[in-house]
Amino acid sequence: MSECINVKKLINVMKSKKEFIFYSILKIIAMILGLLTNIFIVRKLSVNNFGVFSIAFMLIGLITTFGFSWSSSSIIYFGSKEKSIYGNMNKTFWARNIIIMVSLILTTLAFILFRNSINKYIGIEVAYLILIWLYVSVAEDYLVQYFLAIKKQLYSSIISITAKVLYILMIFLFSFDVRQLILLNILSHASVLLYVLGINRKDVGHFEFDKYWFKEVLDFSLWQLFGFSGLYLINFGDTAVIKYFMTTEDVGIYNVAYKLFSNIADFSFIISGFFASTISVSFAKIDARHLKSFFYKDRFLILFVGLVAHFIVIIFAKSIIVFLYGYSYEGAASIFKILMIGSLFRYISVFYMIYYNTNKKYRIQQTLNITQAVLNLILDVILINIFGLIGPAIATVISIVLTTLFSIYYCEKRIMSIVK
Repeated sequence: MSECINVKKLINVMKSKKEFIFYSILKIIAMILGLLTNIFIVRKLSVNNFGVFSIAFMLIGLITTFGFSWSSSSIIYFGSKEKSIYGNMNKTFWARNIIIMVSLILTTLAFILFRNSINKYIGIEVAYLILIWLYVSVAEDYLVQYFLAIKKQLYSSIISITAKVLYILMIFLFSFDVRQLILLNILSHASVLLYVLGINRKDVGHFEFDKYWFKEVLDFSLWQLFGFSGLYLINFGDTAVIKYFMTTEDVGIYNVAYKLFSNIADFSFIISGFFASTISVSFAKIDARHLKSFFYKDRFLILFVGLVAHFIVIIFAKSIIVFLYGYSYEGAASIFKILMIGSLFRYISVFYMIYYNTNKKYRIQQTLNITQAVLNLILDVILINIFGLIGPAIATVISIVLTTLFSIYYCEKRIMSIVK
C-alpha cells in the first residue's frame, strides 16, 4: 500500500512539473546535439587544428559576451514584469534596442580596427566571419529571450535545437576546416530567424521610451556586462594561460574536457531560464507560498537529481572521454573529473543567481563573477606551474566553490525571512 502511495505521489509530482520536465528534455536534446557536433569536429580535426578552433571560439565567446550577451537577460527579468503589469514589453524591448545599437557600433569598430591582430592571434583570417556571427547571434538571442519572457519556454528551446540540428547536418554533409566550420555555424543559426513570425507585435511593436525604465534596464545590463566579462575570463584565462605556458595541443586537450564540463554546467541555466520570469513576479508580489515551494521543495529535488548525475559522470569520466573523443584525448579525463566538481557547485549557485537578479541584488552577483574570474586567473598561473595541465581545472573549481559559499551565506537567511 505504501509503495502504491509513493508511486502515486511521484506521478503527481511529475504531472505538476511536466512543463519543466519537457523543457529539460528539450535542453538535454540540444546539449546532446552540441556534444555530438563537438565529438565529430574533434575526431575530424587534428589535435593542433582543434587547438586553433578552440582559440577561434574563445574569441567568438569574447565578442558575444561584450557585444550583446550582457544585456540579453534584461528581457526576461524586466520584460516579464512589464508584461504582467502593462500587457506588453515595449519599454524593455526598446530600452534594450538602444543599448544594443550602441554596443554593436562600438564592437564593430573595434573589430575593424584590430582585425589584423585578431587574425594573427588565431592563426587564420576569420575576423570578419566572427563579426557576422555576432549579428546573427544578436537576432537569435532576441528570439530566445523573448519567448522565455512570455513563458513560452518550450518554443524557446526549439529554436536552439533547430540551429544545432542544421549545424550537425551540415558538418556531416560537407568537408570543412576551421574557417568553414565558423561559416557553417553562421548559416545554421541564421536559419532560425524565421521564428520571428511567432512574435506577437503587440508585445514589442510599439516604440515606447520610458526614462526611468531605461535607466533600470541599463543599470542592470551594465552590471551584467561587469559579471559576464568575469565569467568569460574564466575560460579565456584558462586557455590563454595554457597557450602561454604550454602548447597548442595542450589547449586542445584541455578544451575537450572544458567543453564537456561547460555543456553539463551550463545546463544548470535551464533552471534560471525556465523559472526566472515566474520567480521574478513572485518576488514582486511577495508570494511567500510559491517562493517557499520553489526554494525549499523544487530546489532540493533538482539538486538531488543533479548530485546523482554528477556522481555517475565522475565515476565513468575516463570511459566517457575515450569513447567520445578517442585515446588521443585520454589525458583530458582527469581534467574533466576535477571540473565536474565545479559543475555541481554551478547548479547550487544558479538558484542564488535568480535571487540576486529578481531582487535588484545583481551588483553582488556580478561582483562575485568578476571576483571568481580574477581569482581563477591568479590561481591558473600559480597552479599550472605546480600541477601542469590540471592546474587550471583546480583553479576553476576553487574559484567557483568559494563564490558559491559566499552566496549560501548571504542569500539563505534572506530567502528564509521572506518565505516564513
